[in-house]
Amino acid sequence: MTDNFHSMHTLPLSQFFERVPHTDWFLRQPPSDMHGLGHTARVMVWAAVLARGTPWLSQAVWAAACHDLRRQDDGRDRDHGPRASEWIDQHLTPIYPLPADFLEPVSQAVRWHCIPDPLIEWDHPLVRILKDADGLDRVRLWDLNPDYLRLPGSRDWIPYAEQLYCQSEFIQSPVEIFCVAVHILPDLGLQERCIDTFVDGAKPLV
Repeated sequence: MTDNFHSMHTLPLSQFFERVPHTDWFLRQPPSDMHGLGHTARVMVWAAVLARGTPWLSQAVWAAACHDLRRQDDGRDRDHGPRASEWIDQHLTPIYPLPADFLEPVSQAVRWHCIPDPLIEWDHPLVRILKDADGLDRVRLWDLNPDYLRLPGSRDWIPYAEQLYCQSEFIQSPVEIFCVAVHILPDLGLQERCIDTFVDGAKPLV
């Protein structure tokens, strides 16, 4: 996944949730209650759950962390995915110098996550993981339609998504929401999972 000149560093998920995303990455200030830190953290949790056992775990969580950063409102805002993708391409690398071949699928998944499935021009597991992770947190809107979930097994997580939302509705700290998720999902080993973060010599923003 990386070239011979770079080696990836990793962080346990709990530490990753302490650092990513930053409040000031969001276009809307303060970030929206509907699409802000709480929603983002829950989507990060579901991305980690849905991507476990695949090669896409780190990229799925990164994509979840960035998917709503450039929203202008809480409506459809069909261009917020492309705007967030452009933000990743232009602004994330100076903060976390991740290799281009690592970030490109992250950027693409974010670009297409808000586009209706028939119109998506990038056929990749990562976009389906992100769309279902995002979809599971529609429980907060009480309008999740299980028929719109794409991955085998995604529907099994709906009761847990409801629990996670009910227990984190008023929490805006991603790491606190991660701790709630660990309590709800004790058998998944989320605390032991690690995320690729940056290359040798890079110092992450903390």
